Amino acid sequence: MAQESATHEILIALAFIYGLIFGSFANVVGYRLPRGESVVWPGSHCPNCGRDLAAWELVPVLSWVALRGRCHTCKAPISWRYPAIELATGVAYALSAANETSNHAQLAVWWTFWMYLASAVACDLTSLTLPDVLTLPAGAVLFLGSGLTGIRTWLMAAAGAAVGYVIVAAIHFVTGGKMGMGDAKLNLGIGAMLGPGYMVMAFVLAAIYGVLAALPLRLAGRVKPQQPIPFAPFLALAAATCAFVGPDLWHLYARLTGLGP
Repeated sequence: MAQESATHEILIALAFIYGLIFGSFANVVGYRLPRGESVVWPGSHCPNCGRDLAAWELVPVLSWVALRGRCHTCKAPISWRYPAIELATGVAYALSAANETSNHAQLAVWWTFWMYLASAVACDLTSLTLPDVLTLPAGAVLFLGSGLTGIRTWLMAAAGAAVGYVIVAAIHFVTGGKMGMGDAKLNLGIGAMLGPGYMVMAFVLAAIYGVLAALPLRLAGRVKPQQPIPFAPFLALAAATCAFVGPDLWHLYARLTGLGP
């Protein structure tokens, strides 16, 4: 028993490290993909001065701290989103490993999901776009992964993807395009992983998270009334909430509203 516990703890620690690494790659995807650049070539470099980065400058989170958020050469600021996305991906990988101890196929699909969300968040924060070349293939892969590994039944994966897409598409057309269709395509993968019920919950939570984040910024004058706000970070946070504590949230809601025992 003690040996199994130690092995599980090692897996969680390794998952966190892998998550940091894949979160770092997600940052590369988020910066380059909207610009139509290759995500593998050339190597990592400072976007301001163009200098190739040394190995010690590429360590997730720690390099940003050591550099104090600035390029070692030109002192250009390095956005906080880099360590934030790396840390968030690491935590998501570790939590998935902690929750899933036996079905390694499902764990691999969940890790793919977190990598996808990290990349989407990085794209949206960088360019306010979610490229089809990311969202559409990922939606198909996650649908297949969810159905094949039993995360959701084929019917629930399809229904979740459809519900996620239709929710945003309806808002897009009703509001005259104020909500982008990129979020609808992002929801294809989210819905396939969560199923229709939790997809609805995730969208409601994302809207709440968005209001809680945007309202103080607008009151402080940092966000203008008509200024677009990236919604992918809130969808990703809401998807993680539903994935890890969705049943607990639903039971709490049912008790508070009298819908459950």
